[in-house]
Amino acid sequence: MNQGALESIDVDGTPFSVLMDRAVKLKYFQSKHDRLKYDAHPSFYQKTIFHNDDVASERRLDQFDERFAAANRFKEEGNSSFRDGRLHDALIKYEMAASVFRFLQNKNPEWKSQGIKDQFITEVKYECKTEAERHELDRFLVACYNNIAVVSCKMNDFSLAVNACDYAIAIDGRNDKTLYLRARARLDPKSSGTVEETLARSDLSMALKINPENREARKLLQRLDCDMKNQRAKNKITFRGLFDRGTIYDPRELHERKEVSRKRAKQDELESKQRGIILGKQLVQLYEERGVERVKKKIERSLKNEMEVMEKRACVDDMDFRNPTAIMVLDAKSMGVDLTDPQTVELLENLKAGGDQEWVRNSEGSSKQSKPEWQVTRPRQFWLRRLHYKILSGIILAGFIFAYMK
Repeated sequence: MNQGALESIDVDGTPFSVLMDRAVKLKYFQSKHDRLKYDAHPSFYQKTIFHNDDVASERRLDQFDERFAAANRFKEEGNSSFRDGRLHDALIKYEMAASVFRFLQNKNPEWKSQGIKDQFITEVKYECKTEAERHELDRFLVACYNNIAVVSCKMNDFSLAVNACDYAIAIDGRNDKTLYLRARARLDPKSSGTVEETLARSDLSMALKINPENREARKLLQRLDCDMKNQRAKNKITFRGLFDRGTIYDPRELHERKEVSRKRAKQDELESKQRGIILGKQLVQLYEERGVERVKKKIERSLKNEMEVMEKRACVDDMDFRNPTAIMVLDAKSMGVDLTDPQTVELLENLKAGGDQEWVRNSEGSSKQSKPEWQVTRPRQFWLRRLHYKILSGIILAGFIFAYMK
C-alpha cells in the first residue's frame, strides 16, 4: 500500500497520519522514563549506538595502532567533507572517528522493537596498554570533539558545540583551543546574555593563562571588553537624567504614607488584642462553669496584665514627646527624664512607635556608658510587657484544645 493510500485511511473520522503521530508521541512518553541516562548524553554521543554497523570491525581491533589508524581515516574523511562544505557529512565522520574508542553499546538485541532502555546501555572505553598510547588517544579524542564543536557552530547548533567542548575539557582541561571554542559557542548565539558573557570571559582568561600566544582568544576577549565599555557608555547616557529629575516621591508624601501605614498597623494590633481579651473572658466563663479553677486563674492573670499594658500604651500613644506640655516636662523631670534632650525625646518616640527592639540591640554596647541606667532597663521592661499578648494567645489556644478534649 502506497503512502497516498495510507493517508486516505481514517478511523472514526480521524486521519491515519494523525493516529500515527499520536501513537509515536504516546510511545515516546511511555518509554522516556526508561532512558533518562541515555537522553542526558549529547546527541553526538547518543548516535554512537547507531554507528555499530559502520565501525563494528574497527571496534574489534585489539591493537592500538590498528584501531587508531582506522579511526584516523574517519577523521580525515571528515576533514575532506568539511573543506568541501558538506558539514553534515563531516559531523558524522568526526562522530564515527571518536566512537571507535568510546561509544554506547545496547545489549538488548530487540531494542529496535522494544526501544532504548538504560538498563541495557553500557559505556565502552578503550583501555590503553601504555602511557604513550593514552596520551596519543587523548589528543586524538580532543581533536575529534573540537572538530565537532567547530562544525556545530557552523551549523548554528551552539548547544551541541558547548557539549562537545565539555567532553574535550573533561579529557584535557588545559587545552586553550577548546576553551576558546567553548567561549565562541557561548557568545555567537543571538540569545547570549550576561551569563554567557561571564562564562566566556572565564574560558578566555583561562586560555590566555595557559597560552598567552593564543591570538584568537586575546582578540575575542578584547572584543568583549570593548563591548562592555560601549554598553556602559550607552547606559550612562540613557540613565544620566533619570536621577537628576528630582525624587519620584515627595519626602513629605513618603512620610505621610509611612505614618498612615504605622497607624493602620497599630489599629490592627489593637483590634487583635481586643478580640483576644474578649475571647479570654469567654474562656474564663467556660472554665468557671466547668470548675477548672487553676486554668481560669491563669487566664485571668494574663487578661489583667494585658489590659494594664493596653491602658498604659493608650496613655503613651496620646503623648507627643516632641512637643511636651509644661506638666509633662515637670513630671518627667521628677523621674530623672529630661524631655528637652533631643536624644531622650527620640528614644521615647521610638518606644511609643514600637521601635525599641533595635535600640536595645544597639544600646547594649556603647550606650551603657553614656546613657543613664533607666534608658537601658526601661526599654527591656517595655518590650517584655508587649510579649504578654503572645503569652495570652498561647494560653487561649491551649484552653480551646483542653475544652475540646474534655
